[in-house]
Amino acid sequence: MTEGQQNMEELLRRFEVPLLQYATRITGNRERAKDVVQEAFIKFAATATNGAVASDKTATWLFTVCRNGALNVCRKERRVMFLDEEIIESREDEQPMPFERLEEREASGFLTKILATLPPRQQEVLQLKFQNDLSYQEIAEITKTTRNSVGVLIHTALKTLRQKYAQTSKDFLPFEPRTT
Repeated sequence: MTEGQQNMEELLRRFEVPLLQYATRITGNRERAKDVVQEAFIKFAATATNGAVASDKTATWLFTVCRNGALNVCRKERRVMFLDEEIIESREDEQPMPFERLEEREASGFLTKILATLPPRQQEVLQLKFQNDLSYQEIAEITKTTRNSVGVLIHTALKTLRQKYAQTSKDFLPFEPRTT
C-alpha cells in the first residue's frame, strides 16, 4: 500500500462519518448525502495529488466541498431553503436528547402500527412517495397504474391515517381536550 493510499484511508476514517452527518442535515436524505461525500473525496483525491490543499486545511476543504455539493443537490431538486450561515451552523451542533430519541421511537412505532392497518396498495404508494421521495409519475410506472390513481391512493391513505391517529390519540389522552 502506498503512502497516498494510507493517507486517503486515514482521511476516510476520520472524516467520512462527520461529513455524512453534515451532508445529511443539509440534504435531508442519507443516500444523497453519501453521494455528496463520495464526490467530495473524489475531488479531494484529484486535488491533493497536485498539492493544492495544505494539510492543515484538509478538514475545511472537505467540509466546504461537501457543503457546496449538498447545497447543489438541494438546488437541483428545488428543495433549497434559503438558510443563512447561522442556521446551518447551528444544525451541525444539534444532537437529540435521550428523551427526544425515546419519543421519536415511540412515535415511529405508533405510526408503523397505524400504517399496517392500511390496505397493501396504499402502504406501497405511501412508502414510495414518502420514504423514497418518488414522484406520482414514477410511482405510477412502478406500480403499473395511472398518476391519478396514485394521487387517489395517497389522498385516501392520508385521510385514513389522520382519522385513525385522531381516534387513537383520544384513547390515550387522560383528559378531554379543551376546545375554544
